Amino acid sequence: MKLGLAGIFLIALAAPASAYMSGEGHEYRLTCNANGYSLKSVNPVGRFIGHGAGTQIKSERETLALGRSCDAHVKAFGYGEWCWANGGFFATFPGGKIEFPRQELFCEPEPEYELNCRC
Repeated sequence: MKLGLAGIFLIALAAPASAYMSGEGHEYRLTCNANGYSLKSVNPVGRFIGHGAGTQIKSERETLALGRSCDAHVKAFGYGEWCWANGGFFATFPGGKIEFPRQELFCEPEPEYELNCRC
């Protein structure tokens, strides 16, 4: 069956949004809203929570919220902050760090930030 140019165009539009890959190898999908960026893991993410004998292993799909005022939140680590640089973007929390090397956040239209979130 021949697929015309219009058919190829429609398939391209139906394709899922591009994925973001964390430095730990977890895949996320990006959405944007009035508050900033939201990265949702495609599969469950395993995290070691705590230290020493009290360490727990949690494995669940997670949502990483990156706010317009450079604030960040993820259930496993709580609240922190995020920033971007030429080498990618990352979020830092009291209990850990989530990095996205060599990647750039992009939404249309591009949100404006209060502090510009540069590292």
